[in-house]
Amino acid sequence: MDFDFKDIVESAQDVIIVTKADNFDHPGPEIVYVNKAFTELTGYSQDEAIGQTPRMLQGDDTDEESKQNIRVALEKKEPIRLTIKNYSKYGQEYWLDLNILPLKNPEGQVTHFVAIQRDVTESICLQRELEVLSRTDDLTGLINRREFNCLLKKEFLRFKRNALAYAVLMIDADSFKRINDYYGHSTGDSVLQKIAQICSADRRFNDVLARIGGEEFCLLLPEIDKDQAFLIAEKLRLAVMKSSMDIVHDSVPITISIGVSVVKESDINPEETLCRADKNLYKAKGLGRNCTVKD
Repeated sequence: MDFDFKDIVESAQDVIIVTKADNFDHPGPEIVYVNKAFTELTGYSQDEAIGQTPRMLQGDDTDEESKQNIRVALEKKEPIRLTIKNYSKYGQEYWLDLNILPLKNPEGQVTHFVAIQRDVTESICLQRELEVLSRTDDLTGLINRREFNCLLKKEFLRFKRNALAYAVLMIDADSFKRINDYYGHSTGDSVLQKIAQICSADRRFNDVLARIGGEEFCLLLPEIDKDQAFLIAEKLRLAVMKSSMDIVHDSVPITISIGVSVVKESDINPEETLCRADKNLYKAKGLGRNCTVKD
């Protein structure tokens, strides 16, 4: 066969780095070879890379556990494969599917390591986007019912461990069907966005607001009592009532009804608090809307 394996490696699309199999302490294993794909991805020339260490590609937020796992594998002279974030010469982050293999001399001693790296930045970014979409309401940017339920369960378990009470506010846009029917769905969407904006404005850092249904929102208030929760609910209701949606030749009034409930020691699951808040919401609707009802 009339070809040179070095030419194959040099023209490979995957990044290839070869290091010495020693000096695992600072500054790290010495690079003795990089291929063309390395220079294209990282921005470092061969002359800049050779004599350095692969650690020059890591950043402050490169996963510490991954770095430790690599070190352990190198010290044991074992192969390892993982996904890790690195940085180019110009500070741009990228993600790698990293496969490190030991290289042995004719006597069977590990003298070098070869790292075969594939750029998986695009797939990692897509995965992250899909994860965000699975937790987020498209219209308002708030978390959705699924994510809210997960956080509510965690708060319930924290309550059971530490007896730190929390409140749930069920919030519903009043006469929303009439707004949609009379002004159109575009205006209806704007109303929901306006409510989300107002209810988000004065949240404490640990409060959680979600859109859980068509015109329904839910606000989780950790470490609070019933009276404090009621005051927050009323503040939100009044803020929404004072606002409106301006459209051509008209102004759309906006009001909300709110049901408030605080977790009880007797609750056996987080849904019980949620159910009480929902019942109080419908009581508020029955009282003529634009009001707050608590336990």
